[in-house]
Amino acid sequence: MNQEVLDQLVRLHEAGRLAHAYLFAGPTGIGKFATALALAQRVNCLKATRDPSACGCDSCRKIAGGNHPDMLILEKPEDKTGISVDQVRGLIERLEFRSLEAKVKFAIVKDADLFNEAAANAFLKTLEEPRLGTVLILTTAVPDALLSTVRSRCQLVRFAGMSAKLMAGSLKNEQGLSADEAVILAAFGQGSPGRAMELGRDFMDRRQRILDVFFMPGDTEGFVKLVGVDRNSAYEALGIILMALRDALFIKSGAGGAVVNRDRQVEIKRFAERCSPQELSGHVDRVTDAIRRLDGNQNVKVVLTVVREML
Repeated sequence: MNQEVLDQLVRLHEAGRLAHAYLFAGPTGIGKFATALALAQRVNCLKATRDPSACGCDSCRKIAGGNHPDMLILEKPEDKTGISVDQVRGLIERLEFRSLEAKVKFAIVKDADLFNEAAANAFLKTLEEPRLGTVLILTTAVPDALLSTVRSRCQLVRFAGMSAKLMAGSLKNEQGLSADEAVILAAFGQGSPGRAMELGRDFMDRRQRILDVFFMPGDTEGFVKLVGVDRNSAYEALGIILMALRDALFIKSGAGGAVVNRDRQVEIKRFAERCSPQELSGHVDRVTDAIRRLDGNQNVKVVLTVVREML
């Protein structure tokens, strides 16, 4: 959840200036949906509490539990590829009913970029003129994928990625991680707490295995076999190597405090001592280029072999 965005929207509500339609845009896992839920709780809280998660009022409890009659959520069914026009028509019908309990009725559309064209067009009139006392919130990681007519009817709220330092502190406190684990997951979370938590301890184990092979001279075959030919696994492995190389550059330049892989700092330092700053920069450039070649659908095994043999 983004507390800053939430507080700003609550202030707008208190001033009577809350808009009728918002587009929450930002990376996956950044807290867009959680912020939308928290806003609905704050606006409809029976105790006017500033912390909905700690409130036991009937409204906050029902919204958190997903069973509030005036809290509507629209999302792609698990067995479908998008949000259909029939789903949108069903939501519109429910929005026409008078609120049963809430002071303000909320409808949240998760991943609104998954609207097909018919669904998006069916929603336009409701977005422009919703029933009085209704707030619509669309969330998306790719706002440009929405029809311009949908975007233009919503006030855009951008969710920026959380700083690595702030995220590391949050992960350490909330997930019970060590300081080193929290720093590593925050770095690979790329500003998204949700992504960092999804990576979890399994990622930490995979990272250790990749770095074990990386610091072992030669053994190209072992490296390729460990990563496998799955493109996603290759992206992850190259990202881990890239971070280790950047750590080596930090150490070489005297900025050791910026190292992410703190638990492997001794090995990274030894690696850095064998290379000049120019060589390390060249390694970073070549791994970055390898990642681009994966984007271009080049053979995974070939890309991994080239990377292993150049380091």
